[in-house]
Amino acid sequence: MSISPMQLGVIGAGNWGANLIRNCAQLGVLYVVCDTSPTALDGIEVDYPGVVTTTDVDSLLQEPIHGVIIAAPAHLHAMLGRRAIAAGKHIFVEKPFALSVADAEAVAGAAGQAGLECFAGHVLLFHPAIRRLLELVRGGAIGRIVHVRSRRTGLGRLREHESVWWSYAPHDVALVLALLGTPPTLVSGVQHRASGHPLADFAYADFEFSAGASAHVEVTWLDPERSSRLDVFGGDGVLSFKDTPAGGTLTLTRYEVTTSQRGGRSIDSGPVENIPFQMAEPLRCELEAFLEAVATGAATPCDARAAVEVVRVLSSLDARAPVFREMAVAL
Repeated sequence: MSISPMQLGVIGAGNWGANLIRNCAQLGVLYVVCDTSPTALDGIEVDYPGVVTTTDVDSLLQEPIHGVIIAAPAHLHAMLGRRAIAAGKHIFVEKPFALSVADAEAVAGAAGQAGLECFAGHVLLFHPAIRRLLELVRGGAIGRIVHVRSRRTGLGRLREHESVWWSYAPHDVALVLALLGTPPTLVSGVQHRASGHPLADFAYADFEFSAGASAHVEVTWLDPERSSRLDVFGGDGVLSFKDTPAGGTLTLTRYEVTTSQRGGRSIDSGPVENIPFQMAEPLRCELEAFLEAVATGAATPCDARAAVEVVRVLSSLDARAPVFREMAVAL
């Protein structure tokens, strides 16, 4: 894949934006960075000499770039996406793609009409362990999927415009949809908030699917134990992914049905198999997929259709569990 002629702009140089900027620079595609903080831009100029910096989005959009990566606060994603499309730029929008179905559909529709790539930043789909897990599932390693469980917890920054559901769960919802290949037919759950914070700090969602499978997603940014785990239960075993800063682990556990002398039956764990996978930075893999899509039109799991569907599922929990119940949690 030849990506050297490609030039990108990045809107947002915050914590995650800095990772996107670093990877774009390493790939040789970073041309311009926009942020409202002159101090942040001073750091960009020191770290990446020759890169154009600006505090004005319109100035960025006038630069000779092919695409724009949007890593601004979530409530600005849809507006910035539409502006970039209107300027003729392909877009990569960090999660959450938008904060409403209407906004998501508007951005996706505008990109489609303009013939531009529209890519959602669901980075876990590009984790090498998740890619391997998906290969194993599609190859029948655990039989038919019965249930998917995803849990993402830790201590995090309380956000002004998005709940923990909208901040954390896009990863999990994108994984569930990729695994089951269809939207859920039923969504239920509950959201809680801590005293003094207007948005949900805990969210639990359960999904049912037409083929009989189910899924459960749990997220919170008020848990002292940082954890990110995905379990995919099939008729013939369980695939488990535990994400860690070192890259994570992927295991396959087989079921074993045993019968006692009295005739009682139990399900026991068979041998646990550690599944190897090629180590690579998921964000770099994701950006390479975006660049390939821009250059060749290659299909991605994060296209406009997938982006809208994730937002639709996220919105469905808000519609069914809109009351944020207070809990006595000291902050």
